[in-house]
Amino acid sequence: MTTATVDLGGRVGCIHLADGVVVQLGGMLTDDNLPALREALLSPFPASCRDVVVDAGEVEDVTELALAVLVAAKDWAEANGRRFFVSRMSPLVAAALDICDVALPQLGGWPSAQPGIPAPRRAAD
Repeated sequence: MTTATVDLGGRVGCIHLADGVVVQLGGMLTDDNLPALREALLSPFPASCRDVVVDAGEVEDVTELALAVLVAAKDWAEANGRRFFVSRMSPLVAAALDICDVALPQLGGWPSAQPGIPAPRRAAD
């Protein structure tokens, strides 16, 4: 007999770089994750921090309060002179933000969408 286990816990990881911070979110973000979310997204930044980047591509579920911390993080970063971006967003997070009529700035995109950068070349046939 095979047994599968499902990890119902949320994950909040924070990587501090020389000039920014990357916050990785995953799993089911519940109210139990609020302290870790607040610590990663709403704590004072080091003086060298210029960018806050959130990877929410692996989030499988999110409570209203956890989503509120994510939205507040943008305002907190900008109020403290930092830029805030989301590098990836799961369809669930995107839908939750859409329901709340909230948009978060996305990092990157296709190079051809950025002014002054040529479109990528096609592969040879």
